[in-house]
Amino acid sequence: MARTLFITFATAMLAAPSIASAFWCAGACTDCGDACCQQSASPMSMEGYCRMIVGINERWPSPYVCPDRVNAHAPFEMMVSNGWRRQNLMGSHHFSSDSTQLTQAGELKVQWIMTQAPEAYRRMFVERSVDPAVTEQRIATVREYSVKLAQGGAAPQVSDTHIVSEGRPAATVDFVNTQFRENMRTPVLPEGGLGGGDE
Repeated sequence: MARTLFITFATAMLAAPSIASAFWCAGACTDCGDACCQQSASPMSMEGYCRMIVGINERWPSPYVCPDRVNAHAPFEMMVSNGWRRQNLMGSHHFSSDSTQLTQAGELKVQWIMTQAPEAYRRMFVERSVDPAVTEQRIATVREYSVKLAQGGAAPQVSDTHIVSEGRPAATVDFVNTQFRENMRTPVLPEGGLGGGDE
């Protein structure tokens, strides 16, 4: 029974070799040199078809490794992209009240992005405002200032994003750091020295 089914299946596939080739090689990479992806569309004998099936089985899972690796790497690439979007985010505190100028913190942020960040990630994101006109003004302000810092004539990339900048006022950060320094204990050696014995 199994032999009859195999012969029927093989006969059908031999009658339409292009279908068999499309089934086994659709979307597969042909750079590996595997014979399974380099079959000609010309009709083949039963022996040739069996050899092709054996070759496919011997090389498994080679035709399917590349798509699996791409799918496995995709989440990590997305996480890296989201991390850089958060790092290069320009919040409302980086702009003046009318959004026509950058604050000192905003200028320093743009300078760091344009000079220190890797070239592949020198893209700035502006936090969206409730008013679309304010968002457009902020994008224009960042683009105008970043043009002065552009290296190699590369045009800076600025776009808006739905991410909200989660930050604290500089006065709060300065107060915390100042109190930490003022309340530090004086570093002293323990009594009795390090040896622990009389000399």
